[in-house]
Amino acid sequence: MITGKAGFRAAAAAVFAATLLAGAASAFSTAARAADVIVGESTTLENEYWGNWDKGAKAAADALGLDYKALTDGGDPAKQLSIYEAQLSAGARLFFGPAQNVGNIRAIVEKVAAAGGYYVGCWDTLPWYHPLDVADGRYAPWSAPDDSDAAYRLAVLMFKSIGGKGDVIHITGFAGSNPDTARNDGVDRALKEFPGIKIIATQTANWNQDEARKVMESLIIAHPKFDAVFGQNDSIAIGAQQALEEAGIKVPIVGLDGIAETLQLIKEGKILASASFTPEWQAGYAVVKAYDVLHGWKPSPLEEMMFTGTIIITKDNVDAYQKFLRGGPLPFDWKKMSHVLHPDDWDPQNIIWPADPEVLWNRTNIKRPDGYELPKAYRDAVAAGDVEKITKLYADHYKMKIPE
Repeated sequence: MITGKAGFRAAAAAVFAATLLAGAASAFSTAARAADVIVGESTTLENEYWGNWDKGAKAAADALGLDYKALTDGGDPAKQLSIYEAQLSAGARLFFGPAQNVGNIRAIVEKVAAAGGYYVGCWDTLPWYHPLDVADGRYAPWSAPDDSDAAYRLAVLMFKSIGGKGDVIHITGFAGSNPDTARNDGVDRALKEFPGIKIIATQTANWNQDEARKVMESLIIAHPKFDAVFGQNDSIAIGAQQALEEAGIKVPIVGLDGIAETLQLIKEGKILASASFTPEWQAGYAVVKAYDVLHGWKPSPLEEMMFTGTIIITKDNVDAYQKFLRGGPLPFDWKKMSHVLHPDDWDPQNIIWPADPEVLWNRTNIKRPDGYELPKAYRDAVAAGDVEKITKLYADHYKMKIPE
């Protein structure tokens, strides 16, 4: 029984304290749930490459105890921004993915950073906008294959297969995206080494198999004589191959991604080669990096932008690669990739090395803004010889190998 003013004040204080504790517990619970959610956003999940990407992301999230949400924007820049806004409003603070709509990257990063979250970049990067330009590590480590190098190696292989001379059709991807721009650069670099090769037609197919088939059908009519086809990804290569087979034409075709259907067509001799970026690993690795930064890992300046390994797959190594990836659970130890969970014996499980942002962004032909300099921490690390140190560090930790 409460009696007197003192008793009333004591009771009121007790009720107030209990209310604060309950509110704090509720807020903590909400924050914990938000921290457990990781949102992967991409253009589509409807082709095999992105299906494999989704598979790797989910496997890594499950291993790390994260609640993974996969969302797509269909290539619509406005829809993409609305997805981020809705997820941030719902409490999500951890994001990763290929932007594709490169012009949205700054807005995405700023929205996520303002909410106290982290954005892990994959594939796409806005020229002259470095992760270190964003305070508090909110634009977390970016990683992608060296698309230019992969396309260059494939183009050289294809050009050699037709004797170093001939007419080539080039079917490209999502115009303006980093992968498409970089792959164009790789093909252009290869062309400089083969003056006897001529690109007689270039047309986009937006990474889409059905669109590529229609493009190829029209190009067969416009250019009845040609010697090879460079597909900017595997979906494009497959669509082109279907159109060529229907027309009774057999020429070397290459693609990039290393999806299962392409691997089978390589075995059957219908596609010459593909470059595999192992999307299951790519997405899973991004999830691991998001987990790490959420739990306090701070990458060094040169770890903020990293290139990842690519495997050129031909009839000579296709069986080994198929065996590695296509039999049951994915062959990656996601926890072992983590710098937080394995601070001494982490293993990236792929080849990784520092990307040179100047080389990367100069390929886009987007002029460096007046007065822009790469972050001082990055410049100091390069001057100190850390490129070689970080390259060696990751090579030394690479134990669980992807077959080449």
